[in-house]
Amino acid sequence: MTEAQLLQNLINEKTLTPLFQPIIDTASNSIIGYEALIRGPEGHPFEFPDRLFQVAQEHQLLSELEIACREAAIEEFLKIDTTAKLFLNVNPNVLQDDDHPHGITLRLSAQYGLEPSRIVIELSERYPIDHPELLKTATKHYQSLGFMVAIDDLGAGYSGLKLWSEIKPDFVKIDRYFITDIQNDVTKREFVQSILSLARNLGARVIAEGIEQPEELAQLQLLDLFLCQGFLLERPSKTPSLVVRPNKTYQPPSVDLNTRSTERISVVTKDTVTMAPSDKAHLALKLFTSNKLLNAIPVIDNNFPVGMLRRESLMELFSGSYGRALYEHKDVARIMDSNPVIVDMKSPIEQVSAIITDDHDVDVFREFIVTNKGLYYGVASVRDLLRRITEVRIQNARYANPLTLLPGNVPIHQTLDNFLVTHKSLAVGYFDVNHFKPYNDSYGYSQGDLVIQKVSQLLIRHIQTKGFFVGHIGGDDFVAIFNNAEVAEPLCNKVLTDFDNHLDTFYPLDTVQRGYVEAVGRDEKRTRFPLLGLAVGLVILNSANFSSHHEISTLVSDAKKQAKKHSGSHCYVDYH
Repeated sequence: MTEAQLLQNLINEKTLTPLFQPIIDTASNSIIGYEALIRGPEGHPFEFPDRLFQVAQEHQLLSELEIACREAAIEEFLKIDTTAKLFLNVNPNVLQDDDHPHGITLRLSAQYGLEPSRIVIELSERYPIDHPELLKTATKHYQSLGFMVAIDDLGAGYSGLKLWSEIKPDFVKIDRYFITDIQNDVTKREFVQSILSLARNLGARVIAEGIEQPEELAQLQLLDLFLCQGFLLERPSKTPSLVVRPNKTYQPPSVDLNTRSTERISVVTKDTVTMAPSDKAHLALKLFTSNKLLNAIPVIDNNFPVGMLRRESLMELFSGSYGRALYEHKDVARIMDSNPVIVDMKSPIEQVSAIITDDHDVDVFREFIVTNKGLYYGVASVRDLLRRITEVRIQNARYANPLTLLPGNVPIHQTLDNFLVTHKSLAVGYFDVNHFKPYNDSYGYSQGDLVIQKVSQLLIRHIQTKGFFVGHIGGDDFVAIFNNAEVAEPLCNKVLTDFDNHLDTFYPLDTVQRGYVEAVGRDEKRTRFPLLGLAVGLVILNSANFSSHHEISTLVSDAKKQAKKHSGSHCYVDYH
């Protein structure tokens, strides 16, 4: 039997099997969709997709295969008890095939009772696109029919950002090449950050695919990229998970006050009236009309949020000539927003803001659902969230050091107190420049300011960019707070090494070669002083033994004094 006959039999006998891989919102611990991935029968020559689609291309059976894949995916997807979206892979060149029947996906959608709004057409960049204009027409046609569109494998190949900006997709999936080892590759991080910025401007949501390592997931969360897919979260399966699996949920990354707040979304969460999925629509209408301040009603099923009723949508349904007759006795599950924004109560407020503002047309009065370990906790409004972020930023700016713009004493103390509550082990480093006064006296305060700024830059480069807190006490004194004690000493030593490597930028060359400066000491006598060094008193502590930042301040001050006994750069480590 020829390859073409083998493939035709697979299509005719409907023996293609779709597997489904969840796409997870790691900020709300919810599944927003499932990507359908087609497989042939186990042990068959065309079991795996690469060979399957290659043979279809070679024998002009690609259109038939694509239709069979879509039908199999939709049919099996409806057996999954979910309100999430179905992501269907489509070769964009099939849309330009004269023999490809137009409107087939819409007919399949109607035939199986799956609304177009729950289907996302994934167009991969991996295929050469010969006629971009036809592709743009086709995708706009899909969107006009109510389907959503995603560009898959962004960065993998052919169409580029120009086509993306013209198509204006609902989702953009970043190719796994840019995700693999992203935590160690600054170029990949910059690429992802650029895509996120462009996506927000174009009203698209970004999905990272191919995540296999916890470090990759943590780095993406630090970049405020929360829609994730990959083997780390869950492998493709015939029977995928309906909820996010334990130990794969969102863990807020280390957050510092240099750029964002440690406050959680729970600070702006409030309680409100809720409804069950089987409650009738006329009851929701009564609630909205009796309370003019009520904008949204969460729909809760056994303490799990499943949707949101919105005032404007409900009022629009009932405003028509036959609105009341058509909808008043329907279950609210039939008319609710089945894909509302849901976030965990422990999510930092600035990261929730990033999620919310992914919606280009977000309403400041809109409310979203807050959960506690997946269970309904309350609601929060975009307006209250943005107001709180503004208040926090103003407060942080008020306490920032004017020379380095790093957080000052008040945020330092707040961060220490907060970390004592939320982390078992901590490390606190107190940085101080050795021999700074004679340097200042010899070269002037302006040059001294440049040294202070250089220290702040090194702390930001080696510590803050890793997600840890850096603060400026004042003068030449800095503090770093680590919620991972194991990495504290190596990072501190990197700062010291880098500082020593910059000595030739602080002094004339002959002074560096001589190894000292002459200046008037505290005894009013001219004295030789060693060159600048950086002293670090690093304290590794168990938070259970301490109740406030006051106790820790004494310990790190003593550790810094021990470090300063060395004339050059030195890190002194103390354990408590």
